Amino acid sequence: MRYKLQMMDTDFGVGMFAAMPDANLSFNEMTDYLRKHPHDDYMHEFVLQGFKDFRTRKLQKLIKEAMKDKGQSDPILTAVMYEACICHSRQAPLLPLFDGLDPAALLDFTPAIHIRSRLVKDQPLHREWINLFGENIFTLAPLPAPEDAPEPLYSQTDLDLPTSISASVIRKELNSQLPPAKPRCPLEETIERAFGALDKADAFLGPVMAHKASLSPIASLRHWMVKTRSVNGTLSNSLEGIQTSYGRGLSRKQADASCCMEMAERFSSYASANKDGLVGYKQKYPLTYGTYDELSQDAINPNDVRLEVPYASQKLHWLEGQRPDGNGGTTSILIPAQFIFLFCNLDEQSLFSALGSTGLASGNTITEAKVAALTEVIERDSDATMLYDPKRCFHIETDDPEISKLLDGYKTDGIDVWFMDMTTELGVPCYKSVVLGKHGDVNKGGGCSLNGQSALVSALTETAYPYPGPTSGPAPEGLETRRLEDLPNYSTGSAKGDLMVLEKTLMANGYTPAYVDMTRKDLDIPVTRAVIPGLELISDFDQYSRVSPRLFQNYLAIFK
Repeated sequence: MRYKLQMMDTDFGVGMFAAMPDANLSFNEMTDYLRKHPHDDYMHEFVLQGFKDFRTRKLQKLIKEAMKDKGQSDPILTAVMYEACICHSRQAPLLPLFDGLDPAALLDFTPAIHIRSRLVKDQPLHREWINLFGENIFTLAPLPAPEDAPEPLYSQTDLDLPTSISASVIRKELNSQLPPAKPRCPLEETIERAFGALDKADAFLGPVMAHKASLSPIASLRHWMVKTRSVNGTLSNSLEGIQTSYGRGLSRKQADASCCMEMAERFSSYASANKDGLVGYKQKYPLTYGTYDELSQDAINPNDVRLEVPYASQKLHWLEGQRPDGNGGTTSILIPAQFIFLFCNLDEQSLFSALGSTGLASGNTITEAKVAALTEVIERDSDATMLYDPKRCFHIETDDPEISKLLDGYKTDGIDVWFMDMTTELGVPCYKSVVLGKHGDVNKGGGCSLNGQSALVSALTETAYPYPGPTSGPAPEGLETRRLEDLPNYSTGSAKGDLMVLEKTLMANGYTPAYVDMTRKDLDIPVTRAVIPGLELISDFDQYSRVSPRLFQNYLAIFK
């Protein structure tokens, strides 16, 4: 089946994509295909989304027909119709037609987590809390006090979490072992190498264009084409579509380097597969198919990852990655392929409702890529565990002439930008930049780095608010002012040293990262994906989300 990648929506400036059949198929053709390929996630989600606007009377007739034998004659169609009734409010009134059906009987006939999530007993209570927390994070709505809130999710025993060890402590411990500072290679070299490699790989579609929808003084975008071909299990699919990469910075060189390196990492993250495994990478990646318990090699237990639904021993495709051994070396570990690649549609069930690019990063060296990947995972974890708290918010001032000029420009333009300290118990500096729109919309950007100044400037330039642009809403009253120069800085001045600090901080707190080297043969630009079991991967706060003990603990701490 040929699929095209199409943007369906945007969320806080981030495009939301879906894979759609390239051919104009009838409903019967699509359902016939699903019966032969029940774990084709692309087709399954396309049919499911199609039911959103499906004629209710026709769907009612199909359900009644399927329920004559409680769905046993056509469990694949029954499963996707049941999902339509639990996912789409328009079709929810038809749910009683499934009375007498055990939804668990449909689990083997769908690749998606929709039914599995519904069967988690305490999911309705988690959903109540997720709605409250989502309103707080995304709209800055105040939180109810515990006595006015829903039933507590966790007991005090559940919240007795281990004492954390901060990056500041680890940085001091490692001080005598750190390598000498080593600056990154010049931006000109990064740009020349990356754009040259991408050009040879025939990735580009059109010229570099200006991007106006951010606070970055200089921002650019460039379109490129993704093409994959995968033969795996019963599936034989191709995927093609236009993607856009963005670059932001305080200078043209920074913006160009940011754009080309983002393009390199995304270009590397779409994998093709054949009978030998994943193809096109410098490393060979044969795939091992089986359940976690069937594997003979050391592997990440999916249930150690913050999944939306428990792993239930489904057969998955695994590839070999590496994790630090704590002594300066690495050991091999198997990782589910769907944890690593974007739009990874192998012949297996999905473990996520949707997994984005968190932990995906490129660099001039694989060490630089690992550092960027780890800080991105830590940033996303902070998004999912740190609530909006006015006491953590502030304005910024600085003696840096470049940043000071930019802040003055915002004021002249009527843009009131402010910040929130999102640093978690790990102690790695993490900040959120906020601009309120005229109609109450909250425009944000995030940044994380061992260097607090770099983290804050990254958050600032990522903020999805046009500059120059319309006058913003005012910041909350009474915010303190912090100096940029006073923000914590635990950077060692070298990628190797920073990786030592980050890995030891994570491992000291019980989080051992794992990596897959995704460097492509045709680009030869280092790209990696980091997976950190125990930290949050998704911060969407939707009906599938689970409230972590750390998030609930942070909520209670606000009212202490």
